[in-house]
Amino acid sequence: MPLLLCLGDTVLWTRYFEALTLIQTHKIKDFPVIIFGKEYYCKLVEHIDLMKANGTIGPGDMKLYLITDDIAEAVSLISEKCIKTFGLKPAKPITPIKWLLEHI
Repeated sequence: MPLLLCLGDTVLWTRYFEALTLIQTHKIKDFPVIIFGKEYYCKLVEHIDLMKANGTIGPGDMKLYLITDDIAEAVSLISEKCIKTFGLKPAKPITPIKWLLEHI
């Protein structure tokens, strides 16, 4: 399951750095980390850039996550890292039961 930070999820910053640490130490792999909302998370991005400038994170670490405002880009990364990697397939479509007056 991917880690997705959305607007307002300031508590999840610790989860974000925890996930990156687990990826860097090879405890987990092919785990998409997506930060959704470039403008909202600009301070986090500035902090990441500062850490890169100070040498506390390497250039390769920048490839461990995606910062985007584009839903299609996020879905593409999830598809690549989760669905294709693990051979996941969509569940069988739900068929409404007419006598229960269900409809989709």
